[in-house]
Amino acid sequence: MDPTLIAQMQPYTPWLLIAGVFSLFTLLRVTRKFLRQRVEEIGYWLTGQREQRIWFWLNAPGVILHELSHAFVLLLLRPFGFRITSIAFFHIKPIVQRVPNGRIMKSSMRQSLQLGEVQYVRPQGRPMTYIGDGLSAIAPLFGGIAMFLFLYWVATGYTLWDAFHNPHQILHPGWPWWTLIFAPYLILTVTSELWPSRQDWRGAKWLVGGLLFLAILIITLLWLTKALIFNDTLLQNIAKIAIYIDFALLVLLALDVIFLIIAEVIVRIVRRS
Repeated sequence: MDPTLIAQMQPYTPWLLIAGVFSLFTLLRVTRKFLRQRVEEIGYWLTGQREQRIWFWLNAPGVILHELSHAFVLLLLRPFGFRITSIAFFHIKPIVQRVPNGRIMKSSMRQSLQLGEVQYVRPQGRPMTYIGDGLSAIAPLFGGIAMFLFLYWVATGYTLWDAFHNPHQILHPGWPWWTLIFAPYLILTVTSELWPSRQDWRGAKWLVGGLLFLAILIITLLWLTKALIFNDTLLQNIAKIAIYIDFALLVLLALDVIFLIIAEVIVRIVRRS
């Protein structure tokens, strides 16, 4: 690249790195959506059913990790009165419909697949109730990230941080190549299910909202007291964090592209048959 152009872009580099986090995350959501569509088309060709179950079954490891992350946090909260009552995986049940008079009618034809569910009881009306609900709800996000970092090491022999500083070396010298057969698939399933569901976010709304309010309050106070100064140094520090997140998202995006190519080839073969 032209050194002059690099020098001109230098002031904007931190902003580009920070914007890259949001752009790559959005792009990853799009590629994962297209991959799901291709997998469901393959599933329809294999089973003749339009119900979107093959994607769910393929993500079984990620679903199990998602629910076990909920359960793990609830076990930690047991001293505060939280207790798990049931854990379920891949529960197929009839879709519940209501007729005009209010009666519940179960359809024998249409069914829904509930990926997983952890039910628990906890004390009512305490501050720890809302904190515990929130921690349990967002647990899959942290459990999924931790598992992604572990599986990357299993696949390549490098930590993600080592790979960032040595991106041209995929496998650690002497590391078995066959880990690349199963680990990428597990990474795909884990990262597909690490994002909390809508129901999870509803359970976490008080904790997340409270933490956001507290963070804004602290930042405002630090800014008013001149303890925090929004200058180039702060921007550079934020950019240093952003570049690691960008690298992790690029790894996942590259993995999506590989699986998308494989799925697209299978779909084209299926359409011609």
